[in-house]
Amino acid sequence: MGRSGSGLVWRMVVALGLWAVAVLPLSAGEEEQAPSLDVPYVPTHQKAVDEMLKLANVATGDYVIDLGCGDGRIVVTAAKKYKVRGLGVDLDPKRLRESKRNAEKAGVTDLVEFRKEDVMITDVSKANVVTLFLLEDVNVRLRPKLLCDLKPGSRVVSNTFTMRDWQPEKTLNNRFAYGKKIYFWTIPAKAGGTWTWQTKLSDKEVPGCLKLQQEFQAVKGTVSCPDAADAPIAEASLNGTDLRFTAAFRVGSDQVTVAYHGTVDGDAIRGTQEWRGGACAGSYPWTVARKPVDLAGKWQLRAPEQAEWNGTLHVRREAAGLKAAFVRDAEPDKELPLPGLYVWGASVRFEVPSGGWSPLAFRGTFGPDAAEGTVAPEGEEKQTPWTAKRLATSG
Repeated sequence: MGRSGSGLVWRMVVALGLWAVAVLPLSAGEEEQAPSLDVPYVPTHQKAVDEMLKLANVATGDYVIDLGCGDGRIVVTAAKKYKVRGLGVDLDPKRLRESKRNAEKAGVTDLVEFRKEDVMITDVSKANVVTLFLLEDVNVRLRPKLLCDLKPGSRVVSNTFTMRDWQPEKTLNNRFAYGKKIYFWTIPAKAGGTWTWQTKLSDKEVPGCLKLQQEFQAVKGTVSCPDAADAPIAEASLNGTDLRFTAAFRVGSDQVTVAYHGTVDGDAIRGTQEWRGGACAGSYPWTVARKPVDLAGKWQLRAPEQAEWNGTLHVRREAAGLKAAFVRDAEPDKELPLPGLYVWGASVRFEVPSGGWSPLAFRGTFGPDAAEGTVAPEGEEKQTPWTAKRLATSG
């Protein structure tokens, strides 16, 4: 990675006496130049390494990728202790040479690989576990890539640094970690959108509909069924592909609570629904389908209370996935790339840069031709509405 020049980096450098990030040419005759780095090299204490791998529940068959691997001790430890394959990437040739020597000493060269590469372009799609000891701003830049490219259920562990408003599922206090904490996340399935199903109750088929909104692993929404008002879901959780929630209905004179539990697999959910109370109490299959929404195209966006951000959202489908850009009506010749694009089915979040201030975070739900949601500067609680409609394409 290229050196960011952030104050935090240099404070760490000064405090630790680490000069590996300095961009200085080597003396004449040297074969390579010291790389320009975003993050100074600080080795992870071995006891913190052990706890990171334990927290990630590394097991036989996993593939571990360490982004910014330093001397390689995380993937080497994973290979030696758990017999799993691993990849370490770094831009510093000196660190990579150390990594290879450490793998040789541990006798795991057949299980691990080390590569000189920018972590922002590393293919992480084969990983079950990704480990990090970077900086918070680097973690945040990696967020869209991790959420898009990793399989649901994959695990991410970070020494010391968070993902900001992507809340960790677990936080471990560890005195050997640099900041005394280790954070853990599971990549969630893309569950946002409208899901429908039929349940056979007694002698009739009863339709059901779940409208689910998602942001990272947090889900909320409503369930509807005939002859009952829409019910907000409660006790909702999305852990990888495992989705659980309950909903309470009044059916006639009966108060009914239904506990739903299923596995999200693309545009299908398969599981069970447990009806409690009423004449239909019992357990029934829960087989659910979602009609996918294609976001690719141009969307005219209107935000009445943020009118200066009215404009056009352009979503392009590329080999690496969806890419987005935004053009404000006030600056029609200036296209703003949006690296912070997150898509969870029909639930979408995109972040629009705002001239040095916190980016505007747009959250919402997309349908085939229209979208709606709320917007606020990242980190602020007050949300204001926005809507969008798909623009017709020429030709």
